[in-house]
Amino acid sequence: MLIDITSLRSKFIRHQSGSVAVEFAMIAIPFFLFIFALIETALIIFSSIGLDIALGEAARQIRTGQVQAAGLSRAQFQQLVCDNAPGYFDCADRLKVDVRRFDNFSSTDFVSPTDANGALILNFSFDPGAPSDIVLARAFYVWNISSPIGVGLANMSGNNRLLSSSAAFRNEPYNEDD
Repeated sequence: MLIDITSLRSKFIRHQSGSVAVEFAMIAIPFFLFIFALIETALIIFSSIGLDIALGEAARQIRTGQVQAAGLSRAQFQQLVCDNAPGYFDCADRLKVDVRRFDNFSSTDFVSPTDANGALILNFSFDPGAPSDIVLARAFYVWNISSPIGVGLANMSGNNRLLSSSAAFRNEPYNEDD
């Protein structure tokens, strides 16, 4: 019972059934990780655009004096932003707003919303101003990065990404009595 090594080797080389499964197994994990990271990146971009739209709609109500006339608080204005945000936003825990009044456009100050460790600072203010005042409205949403390849997307502590939107404008000269 002698085994011919050359014939055994040639049979092994010619036999290709299952090679596709082996090749797919080698590339499946990196491929799916790449697809998940791509989907998450697209969701972050889509969510950032949604936050811009939501803040723009809510800021218009400050600009026209509707927020001031109704006497809305920061929490109520935050809910106004949330009402216009994408439906999958967790507004209660992850959405924050900051509205500040300034004397002129050159004095507007974009105070950092995070500390040195990348954690969100919670000392936001709410001053929608009066007619013809300059106002800077900002909204922040903390997005949790779930893809293992998406680690490079994080710009906060805890593997989170801070989405932000800003609107700087001069309030219209509305009548405060209306």
